[in-house]
Amino acid sequence: MPYIDTKNNTPGIRSLMTFRPETGKVLNQLAQVLLADESTLTKNERELIAAFVSSGNDCKFCMKTHSSIAAS
Repeated sequence: MPYIDTKNNTPGIRSLMTFRPETGKVLNQLAQVLLADESTLTKNERELIAAFVSSGNDCKFCMKTHSSIAAS
């Protein structure tokens, strides 16, 4: 469940990118660093962590997205 009313029906973090386009670039850079750049954790481990956090945040869209990526 989002905590910022973005006044749009775009799911997950993409709604913030639509709501405030100037933040989209920064949010994508953050996601790149956390989920894709070099790390001591594998990409799948990081995606599983993201799925767990998304589950705790009750964001089914993000949880399913991160879970699917981790499973691939």
